[in-house]
Formats: sequence, C-alpha cells, structure tokens
Amino acid sequence: MSQKDNFFVGYQANLPRPDRRAMILASGAGLVGAALAGAKLAVHQQGRGSGKWDQDKIITLDGRVEQSPYPVLRTSALDGQRRSVSLVCSSKCGVAAQLAQYEGQPVWVRGSVIERGRHRLLAVVRDADWLGPSQKSIPVIPTREEYLGRAALNGEILDAKCWTGAMRPGEGKTHKSCASLCIRMGGTPWFLARDKQGRRAVFVLTGPQGEPLRDEILPLVGEPIRASGRLIRRDDLVQLRVDPTSLHPV
Repeated sequence: MSQKDNFFVGYQANLPRPDRRAMILASGAGLVGAALAGAKLAVHQQGRGSGKWDQDKIITLDGRVEQSPYPVLRTSALDGQRRSVSLVCSSKCGVAAQLAQYEGQPVWVRGSVIERGRHRLLAVVRDADWLGPSQKSIPVIPTREEYLGRAALNGEILDAKCWTGAMRPGEGKTHKSCASLCIRMGGTPWFLARDKQGRRAVFVLTGPQGEPLRDEILPLVGEPIRASGRLIRRDDLVQLRVDPTSLHPV
C-alpha cells in the first residue's frame, strides 16, 4: 500500500477527506429526498376541511324539537333565520331518547355550535342540564316539503358531525370506522356528492319514505358509491331519499 493511500483508523478524530466528502454528499442527497417525499405526501393528503367547533363556547337555543328522520331543533335563535339545526351528541352517542318526550314542543337546548359553510349543528353538553321546556312563545310553523326531482349521484356516506367539524378530515376510507360507529350510535348520516368538476354538496340521507337509515348502510359508509333517489327539500335541509338496496360501490 502506498503512503499516499487513505487509510481509516477508527480511534482517530477525523475521517480522510474523500470519505468526509462522500458522507456529506450522501447526507445532503438523503435530506433532499426526504424533503421531496414529504412534500409529495402532503400534496396528496386529504384536506382538513373548513369546519369549526369551539367546544368552550356554550350557547342556549330555543325552538321546537323534530325527531323525524333525525333530531333537529327548528329555531330562529341562531342567526335570525329559520333553521333546522341538527342535534348531536358531543361524543359517540345519540340524543333521540332524551328528546322523545319533547317532540313538537318548545324547548331550550344547551350546546356548542359545529359549523361548515352554511351547515350548522348543535352538539349538546353532556350533563343533566342541557334540555328543558321553554317558557318563550314559539309559533308552530308546519314543515314545508318540496319535491326537487330525481337524482343519480356519486359520492359517499358520512357522519354529519364528523364532516361538519368534529373530525379533520371527516370523510374517506381513513374515517370509515369512526363514521360507522357514530351513525350506529345515533349520528345523522349525510351523503356527500361530487361531480366531475370537483363541486360538492351534502344531503340528509333517508329511506324512500323519509325514514331514518342505520345498520343497513353501515357497510358502505366511507366508500365511493352510487346513489339514486328523490331529492326532497324540507325547510332548509335537502333529503336524498333512497332505497338502501339500490346503493352500489363505484
């Protein structure tokens, strides 16, 4: 071996210059590759959505309870406009049993608002003091129904609370098990429809006569499916009424 050849001695403090140069280049390439891989993964991640839920801001709304097909509070107390505000539990539970005795009656409800775009939900507080008869004069206004026609839509079934702001993201296969459990336990199923231009719209998903859907749709929650049915506007909410046997994966 020539005296000019590099020879590495483990107990010496410095590596030979060619080895140092090779390790610096390899480290730099590794860092650049990791950064590029991270950027690629970030670009292809699902968006978090624009939902908001301030659980510390508790409000009280007065209105009338309607249970069919899923619990809502018909109220003008939220923003001055007549709305059907979906009532949901703050965790994985339902509120229908507690609301049953107040069907159609004026009540007050305490909870935190979950909102995404024009959609509003009220997550009730989990204590014994979230619901009671209202002393305010709340007029009885019949629910207005309007037939909008038939539709065949591609999209997915999701849980209303999760998608509106409780989870980020609240859709897709990564959220399938969570959404299935929420719907099984009493959550409101919505249908998120998408067109080829990327536009999206959500509908309250019901049976063909406007009845609630539960166990029969659970295998398809979070999956890309094709849904055909009637669109019915009930006040400010639009229902997609389908025969659950007609739902098919796409």
